[in-house]
Amino acid sequence: MHDFIGLIFYMFRRAVPPALIGLAAGAALLVPLKRKRLREGARFPRGQAAAILLLLCYLGGLAAVTLMNRMESGMGMGIQLRPFLAFWEAWNAFTLQVWLNPLLNIAMFLPLGVLLPLAVKRFQRWYWMLAAGAGISLVIEGLQHFLSRGQADVDDLICNTLGAMLGYCLVMLFLSLKRKRWKCAGAYAALPVLSIAALAGVFLAYHFQPYGNLADAPIYAANTKGVEWVQECALSEEPGPSGVYWAEPFTKESCDAFAAEFLGQLGVEINFESPDVDVNYYDNIAAYTDHSTYSLWVNYKDRSYHYTDDRVDRDLRHIEKDGTSESELRSALEELGIDVPGAARFIVVNREKGRYAFQAESVVEDGMLTDGKLTCRVAEDGILFRIDNALSVSALQGNATVISPLEAYHRLCAGRFFWRDVPMFDILSPKRVRVVACNLEYLTDSKGFRQPVYMFTLSDDRDAERGGSGWSTFVPALSGT
Repeated sequence: MHDFIGLIFYMFRRAVPPALIGLAAGAALLVPLKRKRLREGARFPRGQAAAILLLLCYLGGLAAVTLMNRMESGMGMGIQLRPFLAFWEAWNAFTLQVWLNPLLNIAMFLPLGVLLPLAVKRFQRWYWMLAAGAGISLVIEGLQHFLSRGQADVDDLICNTLGAMLGYCLVMLFLSLKRKRWKCAGAYAALPVLSIAALAGVFLAYHFQPYGNLADAPIYAANTKGVEWVQECALSEEPGPSGVYWAEPFTKESCDAFAAEFLGQLGVEINFESPDVDVNYYDNIAAYTDHSTYSLWVNYKDRSYHYTDDRVDRDLRHIEKDGTSESELRSALEELGIDVPGAARFIVVNREKGRYAFQAESVVEDGMLTDGKLTCRVAEDGILFRIDNALSVSALQGNATVISPLEAYHRLCAGRFFWRDVPMFDILSPKRVRVVACNLEYLTDSKGFRQPVYMFTLSDDRDAERGGSGWSTFVPALSGT
């Protein structure tokens, strides 16, 4: 099961007791009210009473999901005030888990928009419902922040309010149709129809675009006002080498087949039906382990994987040993079905500790791109007990237009770089940034293509705090991104 879906089911199960408490509290209030109305000879509104019971049940569950069933996160998470950041993250990554973040925040408040107007007639006016949806969400976000139960996020407020209004429009659409108020029904249908059309448009646009999105592509610009940029490397005005590369990504089925074959080379059999074997499927990763013999994590998109052989005694992993030659290591890897490309150079990381690597830095030959790094650990007697293979060979897929290094530099200076670097850049507020190097490299996008990016090596006045080293960030190289 997908880990995030499993978490959702877990939270809903934990929300059942508070929801039942809310239901019981509602019943305790409504029973004497019903008796009083009957004594007075007045009709008891059963439909409204049911709506009140369901509303209290829902509010109990909502409190549990948003406040009670969360681990303390510390006040360091702060407040996220940048609107629509969650949607841009979802667009860039385009995975189920990231999209579920804003969509579930919308869905979570749909019941509020449905039940509140049915329970209390005043909230059948749109402005009362808007105030209620925004107000309840604002209270939740404030409590999450001050109780250290999560980050106060303006996107949660936007999504929750939208969800409440969608629920309101749906219930008022139903009531309008029931009362044959056709003009009102058309007005209430507008927001749901526009929301569905917008979401469908986003997914269709993604489907028809030729390549995927880079998960960490720029979303918003860093504040670079007052920064002195010093160019210390040559930057051409000519576009970089065009080309987007492709290697067939894993599917769930092909990944299972690869894992079974790879582990079979090591004398390990995956028993997919055994309760002692965990096989978990995530957005872009599959994990296979029996917690005693092996652990294998595979990335669908770029086919990279991480393997650990738990059968090798941990004491033998760190004994100082004689070195392993390149030919011996290549042969050992071939026995496991790993063909190391000839374009990858051999690196001795730590001979005594048995750490070696093969690396290729964007080597293009005959329309094939060899890029990435394979690292491995060798224990006593030459046993490979750890392999991290992010070394890929991909074929030229298309000659997409690539911007020049100089244009990429201008985008860098304007703050349009790797978006996760932006908050730290804004916090540190460097006064002078030296651009030491610029190289064309490749990153795997959300559809599995290897897209070109310009990787800049930077240096600032805080290098000493980082042990004397600079830092790097990237600018997408495809024109129009």
